[in-house]
Amino acid sequence: MLNFLEGYLPLLAGSILTVLLLGIQRSTRDPDLRDDLRGAVRMLLAFLVLRLASHFLPEASTPEGLRKFVGVGWMLTFAYGVIRAAVAFALKLVRMRSPVTTPKILRDVIDFTLYALATVPILQSQLNLDLAGLVASTAVLTVVIGLALQETLGNLFAGLSLQLDRPFEVGDFIRIGEHTGRVVHIGWRSIRIANFRREVITLPNSMVGKEHVKNFTQHREPVGIEVQVGVSLDAPPNQVKQALLEVAREIPQVLVQPPPMARTVGFTESNTQYMVRVFLNDFALSDSVKEELHTRLWYRLRREGMELPHAQRTVTLRRETKHRRRELADDTVRDLLRQVDLFTPLGPEEVERLQCEVVVRRFGRNERIIQEGDEGGTFYVVASGEVSVRAGTLQSEITRLGPGQYIGEMSLLTGEPRAATVVALQDSVLLELDRPTFARLFSDYPGLARQLSALLAQRRTQLRAVAQAAGGGPDHSPEAGRILGRLRSLFGLTHE
Repeated sequence: MLNFLEGYLPLLAGSILTVLLLGIQRSTRDPDLRDDLRGAVRMLLAFLVLRLASHFLPEASTPEGLRKFVGVGWMLTFAYGVIRAAVAFALKLVRMRSPVTTPKILRDVIDFTLYALATVPILQSQLNLDLAGLVASTAVLTVVIGLALQETLGNLFAGLSLQLDRPFEVGDFIRIGEHTGRVVHIGWRSIRIANFRREVITLPNSMVGKEHVKNFTQHREPVGIEVQVGVSLDAPPNQVKQALLEVAREIPQVLVQPPPMARTVGFTESNTQYMVRVFLNDFALSDSVKEELHTRLWYRLRREGMELPHAQRTVTLRRETKHRRRELADDTVRDLLRQVDLFTPLGPEEVERLQCEVVVRRFGRNERIIQEGDEGGTFYVVASGEVSVRAGTLQSEITRLGPGQYIGEMSLLTGEPRAATVVALQDSVLLELDRPTFARLFSDYPGLARQLSALLAQRRTQLRAVAQAAGGGPDHSPEAGRILGRLRSLFGLTHE
């Protein structure tokens, strides 16, 4: 090997190898191979410069020390370049058989080990150094340096152990002790993670090696997150769990498979503890999904009359009514009901009675009020906020409704499935009336059924063109007579 280096063949071999490596470097799509070959090309270019310099140095006027220095330089750079290229191609073959990325620290250890093995014979032959004696004479110095750098060496070996075990890679979301974030760098001494506040935290490898490490994204499998909530002891557990699951399924980031799950986990003096677990594709969404779950659960549980725990106990004596929580003044409710054309035939006394049967419902932003295709037994009047009416497979928006406008009347009065999905665009308060209320109205006002049928037919005709333009498909709605027939059948009306 040394005889070969001392001749002129390395100059030719180095030139050919440099050109080949440059071509491969520019054509490959493997970033790791490209980086490794870039280092090898730099070494070989340095070799060519030093080899040509040693050839043109005049023997008479050049000091012997400089000539030896240049000679050792081009021999080392040639050997290092060949080693770097050989290791690069060997690791490329490993990656072709396994999709796992080779740790950088392992590549460095291999390179430096081979560099040392190539350096020893070159220095011994060219400089006549007694390396064994040199090592023996510096043993004390080595011990002193080792003691001074024991923490650094601990980080070094801990980093090597982490790279060999591979509990995480760059890009993974991990939790180490109290720190949670995405791994952005893995080095010899430390790793760096970026948390949800976009702070970059540097953790020594020795500390990482002693802590429990949770990897939330290894192999890019779905990751589960959990939210716990306490609900009143009076709330039926099955009803609470059903509400938890329905709320979880409404959040777009939550996966359908694996499905969300809800569990009753325990009891306290003031509430029952529930857990809902959902699965995400990206752990980075966990904070936003948890926030959305808590927000939507507040609205849903409040509408269902399920009380959340309070810091203190209060005893309130009250008369239970159908709506239980009056969030709007009676005058406001009456004014809104008078704006609804369906109730135009009703007199003041009947509107007053109807106002007492209203249930006030509050929906949060992006909550689904009505789902297309579901059965519907409720009718809503928008009291505040704004809702979006959407239909079709693409859920294209048909229209937006504000205070005084109403939704859900067709399904409630005819028994047909919901024809559209309605979503709250902002926090909205709605007035809810159910089917028994309309049954009473039809009983008290025999001619009301025919009038409402005509209004419903007219309303459907007005929305038909808009729905078709939005991708809702052709409309096969019945005429006023058919609507009246379904209404009579649903409510058991034999005559007007």
